[in-house]
Amino acid sequence: MAAITPRNNISPAGQHKVQFQAFIKNEAVLKNISETLGSETKTKRFVSSIISAVSLNPDLQECQAPTIISAALLGESLDLSPSPQLGHYYLVPFKNKKAGVSNATFQLGLIL
Repeated sequence: MAAITPRNNISPAGQHKVQFQAFIKNEAVLKNISETLGSETKTKRFVSSIISAVSLNPDLQECQAPTIISAALLGESLDLSPSPQLGHYYLVPFKNKKAGVSNATFQLGLIL
């Protein structure tokens, strides 16, 4: 049986990716992030790096958007990059089977 996809032909993982991008670009969310980081420049860099990290990881795309942002803000507060190439920290998806959702968590990488 073929997989059912929405009318716009976005796969379920791609749909979550679009939902995350819409969530993080929401005016209220951006305002909250900007107030937390204290700078529009930091906010733009943060948002673009998180969108990039989510788009590279299909499992992360399944996570609830607020947990992704929360985990990433922890890394940002430590002045670390979420870039997998640098390995400062990772956004790791965990499935909560009882709740039937996935949440992103902060995982410190190896800092040299």
